[in-house]
Amino acid sequence: MLVNKSNYKYGLMFAQLLFILSLVVIAQAWSKNGDWVRKAVDLSGGTEITFKFSGGLEPGLEDRIANEYGVRPRVFRSTGGGGISIASTKELNATAVEGFLKNGGIELEGAPSVKSVGPALGSSFWKQAQLSILFGFILMGISVYMIYRSPVPSLAIILSAASNMVETIAAMNILGMEMSLGGIAALLMMIGYSVDTNVVLTTRLLRKEFGSEDFDRTLGTSMMTGLTMSAASIAALVSIIMFSPASVLTHIASVLIIGLVFDLPNTWLQNSAILRWHLRA
Repeated sequence: MLVNKSNYKYGLMFAQLLFILSLVVIAQAWSKNGDWVRKAVDLSGGTEITFKFSGGLEPGLEDRIANEYGVRPRVFRSTGGGGISIASTKELNATAVEGFLKNGGIELEGAPSVKSVGPALGSSFWKQAQLSILFGFILMGISVYMIYRSPVPSLAIILSAASNMVETIAAMNILGMEMSLGGIAALLMMIGYSVDTNVVLTTRLLRKEFGSEDFDRTLGTSMMTGLTMSAASIAALVSIIMFSPASVLTHIASVLIIGLVFDLPNTWLQNSAILRWHLRA
């Protein structure tokens, strides 16, 4: 068993340390950028131009694009082809950018996709997105408490969901990922994903009072079920990244995969330790 009666405290300490380090990363991002995550064009305002291309990119082309436009491009690939996206707070001319890329040796396919958002509208989207996450989290907490009618198990689930979200945002900062409207949707979906595995664990352990042997056996069967659920979800999301040419879908899938990976220690180390202490098992 991964976490038993003798070592469960170490698992809890690891999960808490991960949460604290994530808060430090987010605090550093706030001090550097004035916000807790880097925002994409649809949340900050500006212009984003996306091109589809076939073949590969010449070495150093991304650096030349960064020197020319002051931003690094975002390149995404799938089995259906590739795409390159250039986003800037300044206005970009799609024809000029297209000519620059062709001169750089890229074989572009079709017309570019141009997205332009004003700063005021982007700021409004950002405020509404943050409120939607806050209200979604509050409603989730109320629903969980109404189901279990017990503060400790309910708070354990809420803490796990909060940890998943905080750690995912920290990972996005470390990886240089931007938060877009698709990322906001992924965070909202992550609330549901976080609750799923925790409900499986909590419901089974609260059915009756356990001795330590019964607790460990039930925890083991719950873990097998939860890990199967997580593995199936991650496999489906990886297939989206591999086969979907849509950058929005790949971004959502990437954020959800990060959250599902962090859900493993937060559920099976942190939440199981709290429930063991609560049940005195």
